[in-house]
Amino acid sequence: MIRALFSFQINKILLISWQFWLDRQEIEGWAQMGSAGPKVSMKVSMGFHQGAGVMGLPGAQMSSEVSMDFTAIRFSGVRKVAKAELQFTHDAIRALECSAGKSEQIFYDKTQRGLALRVTARGAKTFVVIKRVNGTMKRITISKYDSKAKIVSIRDQAAKLIGEIDEIIEREKLDKQSSFVTVESTFEKMMKAKQRITQATREDYRRTFKNYLSSIADVSLGDFDYEDVIELHASITKPVLRANGTMSKERKRAANKALGLLGSIYRFAIVTSRHEGKSLITSNPVEIMREMNIWHEDRRSKIRIEHDKLASFINECIKICNDGPERNVASAFACASAAVLFMLFTGVRPDEVAKIRKAYVNHKMRAIVFPERTKENEQDTLKNGEEFHLMLNDTAYSQVLFSMKHSTSRYVFSGIQLDRLPESVVRDYMMKIGGRIGQHLPRKIARATFISIAESSEIGPYQIKVLCNHDGYGSSVDVTDGYKTMYAHEVRAAAKKVEEKIYQITGCKKNVVCRGQLENFTDIDESRIRKISVHL
Repeated sequence: MIRALFSFQINKILLISWQFWLDRQEIEGWAQMGSAGPKVSMKVSMGFHQGAGVMGLPGAQMSSEVSMDFTAIRFSGVRKVAKAELQFTHDAIRALECSAGKSEQIFYDKTQRGLALRVTARGAKTFVVIKRVNGTMKRITISKYDSKAKIVSIRDQAAKLIGEIDEIIEREKLDKQSSFVTVESTFEKMMKAKQRITQATREDYRRTFKNYLSSIADVSLGDFDYEDVIELHASITKPVLRANGTMSKERKRAANKALGLLGSIYRFAIVTSRHEGKSLITSNPVEIMREMNIWHEDRRSKIRIEHDKLASFINECIKICNDGPERNVASAFACASAAVLFMLFTGVRPDEVAKIRKAYVNHKMRAIVFPERTKENEQDTLKNGEEFHLMLNDTAYSQVLFSMKHSTSRYVFSGIQLDRLPESVVRDYMMKIGGRIGQHLPRKIARATFISIAESSEIGPYQIKVLCNHDGYGSSVDVTDGYKTMYAHEVRAAAKKVEEKIYQITGCKKNVVCRGQLENFTDIDESRIRKISVHL
C-alpha cells in the first residue's frame, strides 16, 4: 500500500512537471507576441490497485486535478503582456510603461474590479473603468493620473461608475440620438402636427423661421443652451440696415416673436422626440427669458387719428376715391376707401377686412356673421376661429353696400382682378390720406381710433371688447368676461354710440360719409337681433 502511494506521487510529480514545461514554452511564445497568458488547467488521472505494490495492478482508481493561473505573467527579456494585473500604488504606476510598438496599453487593478490604467506610448496615464455591457466592452474615463491623488479615492470613483455605467451608456445613446433632433427638423414636424392653425398663421410661422431662425436650422436642440438663447435674442434685437440705406429701430417685437417660436419648438420636441420610451430633449432653454425677465416689454403703439384731423381724414378718404387715380387706369379706390372707413366705424382688424365674403352679410340684421373655422373656410375666419356677429352701425353698413357695388368677386372688398383687397392696397391708400392731412397713418390706426372714441363715449370695457372681438390672453384679462353675454341689439346700440361720437367730433355730414346708401336700407328684424347673443 505504501509503495503504491509513493509510486503514485512520483509519477504525478513527473507528469505535472512535464505539462508545466510544455505550457511554459507556449506561454513564453504568447508573451513574445504580446498576448495574455491563458489559465492553464491540468487534470492528472492515474489508476492503481489498492494494496498493489506496483502501478498497473488491479485496484481502486484514484484521480487528482491541478489548476494553475498564468494570467498577467511578466517574463524578463520579453514585452509586457497586454492584459496585466497589479496592485495599484504610486510606485507601481510610475514604473509602468507602454510596450514598444504599441500606441497604448491597459493595466488592471487587482483590488477594484473594472478599474484600469491606460498608458499611452507618449507616457500619458489615465484611470478608466472597463465593463462588458451587452457583449461589448465599454470604457469610461475617470481622470488623468495624479501623483498627489489618493488611490483609495480613485477606487471609490471606479466603484461608483461601475454601478452607474449602464445609466451612463444609456444617456450617451440618447445623446447620440438627440443629435439628429435639429431646430429645423423639429419645426417641420411641429408644422405638420398643427392641423388647426390657419394658413395665414402657418405662413407667419414660416416667415419668422426663415427670417430669424434659419441661422440655427441645423443646430441640435440638445446643443443649444441658455447662453445661446440670450445671445440670439440680443442679436435679433439689434437694428439693421434697410434697403433704402437707413437704419431700422431696435427689432424688439421681432426678437420676442422669434424666441417665442423657438420655445414652441422645444416644447414640441420634449413631448414628441423619444427613443425607446425616453425623451431625447428634456429641457427648454428658452425658459431663461422668463426666469431672468429679459423679454422685451410688448408696448402697443399709442396711436390714434388726432381729433383735429379726424374730419380731414374722413373727407380726404372720400375725395381721393371720387377724384380717382392720377392716371386713367383701373383702380381699387372705391373698395379701398370703403374698407378704410369700415375699419374706422367698426374697429375691425386690417387683415380681417379682406376676409368678409358677400355671403357673410346679413341684411336683415345689418351684421357681418363670421362663421366658425373649418378646413374649407379657414382663410376667411376671425383670429380666434369662432363664430362672431359683427353688428354694424349705419355708416359701416353703408360702406358694405357701396363696396359691394364695385366688387367683382365673392368678397365685399376686392382688388383689381383679385378676389380680395390686398393689404398693400389699403396701406398705400392710407399713405395717400396721411400725406394730405400731415400724419403718419399705419393700418391699425383706424382700429385704435375706434377703441379710443368708444372709451370716451363711456362704453364699458367688456362692450368694447365685444365690438372689436378682442378676447385677449394673459394676466391682465378679466376672468369674469367668460360669464358675460350681450345681445345683438345691445352691441348694435354701442356701435351706434361710437358712430354718433365720431360725427360729433368731426361735424361731417352723415349722408355724405354714407355715400348716399341710407335710402337703400331695408328694415331690421328687431325680434331676431333681440334673441341673438354675442359673447367672447
